[in-house]
Order: sequence, then C-alpha cells, then structure tokens
Amino acid sequence: MLILDITKCLFGNLEQEIAEEGFHLSGTVTDPAMQSEPETVCNVAISFDRCKITSVTCSCGNKDIFYCAHVVALSLYRIRKPDQVKLHLPISETLFQMNRDQLQKFVQYLITVHHTEVLPTAQKLADEILSQNSEINQVHGAPDPTAGASIDDENCWHLDEEQVQEQVKLFLSQGGYHGSGKQLNLLFAKVREMLKMRDSNGARMLTLITEQFMADPRLSLWTQQGTAMTDKYRQLWDELGKCIDFKII
Repeated sequence: MLILDITKCLFGNLEQEIAEEGFHLSGTVTDPAMQSEPETVCNVAISFDRCKITSVTCSCGNKDIFYCAHVVALSLYRIRKPDQVKLHLPISETLFQMNRDQLQKFVQYLITVHHTEVLPTAQKLADEILSQNSEINQVHGAPDPTAGASIDDENCWHLDEEQVQEQVKLFLSQGGYHGSGKQLNLLFAKVREMLKMRDSNGARMLTLITEQFMADPRLSLWTQQGTAMTDKYRQLWDELGKCIDFKII
C-alpha cells in the first residue's frame, strides 16, 4: 500500500521525474517495499482543465472506480510543493519556437530514445504527411494533449465509465450478498454525495449503475418464471430508487 504522507513518498529525482507541460502533469511514484512485495515504480499522467482532473493513467494496473493511490500522491505533491515542479509551455508552443534543424533533431532524438515503441507510428504518420491527399493533410494544425481544452468546451472530473460498469456488473453477479451488497451501497452513498454537491459525474454515475441493473439477466429470468426477486436484490433496487428520487428532488 502506498504511503500517502508526501514526506514519505519516494519520487526519485524530483526535478527530472515530475514535469508539467501546459495542462499535463506526469511523474513517477514509488511504492515502498513491503514484507511480501518488492519496491515498485509507477508512471502516472494527469490531465487537468480549470481546476478539475479530466483524465488519468497509471502503470500500476489497479482497476477501481476511484483514483489509485499513485494518482492521489502525485496530485498532492503538485499541490503541496508547487515550487518543486518545473512548469513548461504546452508542447505545441515549444515546437513553434524551434527552427527546422531543431525540429528535425527533436524528432530524431525522440524516435531514437523510444524507437521500439514509436517507430511504426512515426513511419505511418510520415507516409500520411507526405501524401498530399491523405486525411491528415485535410486538417489544419495538429493535436496537442498538453494544450488543454477550449474555453467553450465542457469540463468535468475524470470518471472511468467502463470501470463503473464492470464493477457494478460484477457486484450484481455475486447476488448482492455480503461484500458485494456493501460495495453497491457504498456506491449509492457516493452518488448521493456527488448529487448533493452538484457534481456532474453524479448523474453520469447513476445512469451507468441503472443501466447495469436494467441489463441484469436475472430480471428477464424472474419475469419468465413468474417468480419474485430475492429480498437482498430488492433492497438494492430500493436503494437505487432512493438515488433516483434524490436526483429528481
């Protein structure tokens, strides 16, 4: 388990390992070695827009509805020690300042360092750019993941919708008993909290949960057999109904 006390988190060489380009923060977070587990280093990337985290990735591979501890640690470090994080312009602005020779050197060094990962993509993009009739040449400019969103674009906190669906589906498949029922009730409580705070993700999360409830194959089975749903399952539907009523109010 990652120690979230920032003074105890191991970030390696901070000046080199944590960087902020435009609206994109990246860094490495080290999980201290435990009795049964070795020390591990996780690569974390966070995009943000107008004081909201809009997307996250982490190499830890942990699957959960909420942010992993490594994302939380990097975010807290950025908040508590902003002077330790060197700020850079969005990458498109940096590239604009380079002349032709500098751009070529930049691209070639980038490919050299990461050739096993990016060379096929680099060659594909080069072929498309050199083809006048290609789709990429019909678009003005190029994307920049560090530039942030337009002022007119909607912004909201990152929510892994696929993971929400998978978690709810898993809990329902376990019949709503013991731990799964408790986890679903915790989700309902979280949804009500988000709705109370007028967090737009509250309505999104409630919709995703409802869709999984409606897609549960046991509903059609009980209907076909003319049997009633179990008490545990009915209790979960009652809690879902309370969340929907809460949203309407």
